[in-house]
Amino acid sequence: MPKSIYQFIWRYSRRQQIIITLITVASFPFLYAALELPKIIVNDAIEGRDFPRTVLGITFDQMSYLLTLCAILLALLLINGGFLMWINTFKNTSSERMIRRLRYMLFERILRFPMRHFERVSQGELSAMIAGEVELIREFISDAIALPVFQGGTLLVILYFMFAQDPVLGVAAIALIPVQAYVIPKLQNRINLLGRERVRRARKLSGRVSESVSGIRDIRANTTMLYTLADFARHLEGIFKVRLRIFQLKFFMKFLNTFMLRFTPLLFYSVGGVLILQGRLSLGALVAVLAAYNNLTTPWKELLRYYQRRGDAQIKYTQLVESFDLPRLLPERVLDVRDVPPVRLDGPLEFDDVSVVEEDGTRSLDRVSFQVRPGGRLAVVAAAAGRDRLAHAVTGLIRLKEGEVR
Repeated sequence: MPKSIYQFIWRYSRRQQIIITLITVASFPFLYAALELPKIIVNDAIEGRDFPRTVLGITFDQMSYLLTLCAILLALLLINGGFLMWINTFKNTSSERMIRRLRYMLFERILRFPMRHFERVSQGELSAMIAGEVELIREFISDAIALPVFQGGTLLVILYFMFAQDPVLGVAAIALIPVQAYVIPKLQNRINLLGRERVRRARKLSGRVSESVSGIRDIRANTTMLYTLADFARHLEGIFKVRLRIFQLKFFMKFLNTFMLRFTPLLFYSVGGVLILQGRLSLGALVAVLAAYNNLTTPWKELLRYYQRRGDAQIKYTQLVESFDLPRLLPERVLDVRDVPPVRLDGPLEFDDVSVVEEDGTRSLDRVSFQVRPGGRLAVVAAAAGRDRLAHAVTGLIRLKEGEVR
């Protein structure tokens, strides 16, 4: 499996990401025109005096000119909305395909897990990872490339428009962006680390539930219900404390971000008002800049939100890779038996100096040799581990350290 979530996205959706990028870039001229037109409406149509006037061979009085510009603005809004609707639909459809592929890949690896690994991981953990944790990264996969291209491009178009109206207003618009760009990532990194801890604790909780359900007879027979409840409460308390810290940092970051976004319009009113009184800026330009800034807050919030989700998604994806991309997976060819002809075992079953070594170095089978002829019987008297490993070796479910089974 690709080690990075970006490698995974690019490998399996390269074509879709290129299409989204091209359509996004094509939408920017319409966006700039929609920002420019309100200024023309205020300065040229409402406050203009030289009417009637001729544009492209058509003569307009002031009323018809105003209504025509408003109709063009309406058309631009519909076009920009159409671009946004198509991009969102296409990227989310691509994301669903990617999630389907990822779940298939993870389940395929479960079928290839070494048998010993199933003794160390619970059914609940595997189910939670494939069903729940994969779903948590779905939204990021849909936005991984499309969102920074679309929202970043939108942000640049709006900033360019503001600087074109007046450089001072442009500087006011970006004055607090460096502060946000420095503080918000610092807080988000801490939240991401806590999120990773929460995922780890949630997996343990899921495994604990699975163990309790499968061992309910032992729990009741040994009257350890209160101990089991206390242990479960300890897991719940750990998750609660991690989530509480996440909430504190998350909503402090949201407060800080909202305050900075709402402080900037005050700069526009003060600086823009002074420029109008000095005759260096028109009222229409200030109105257009204020409208543009309202549009600016959306892409900036989306970019900050994207950065927050990116770290969280990368952590979750890395944890999935670590849990499913094991070093001793069975080869992929074991899944495909379509071309393997059935074999009738007419000869004897032979073990020739077979040894099986566990991960801790223990030899569950040590140079075992025997032969069983067709129709014969064999009794195995051994500890559970050795007995089970002998059966697994017969059926090819484990790898042999030494020897051969024929």
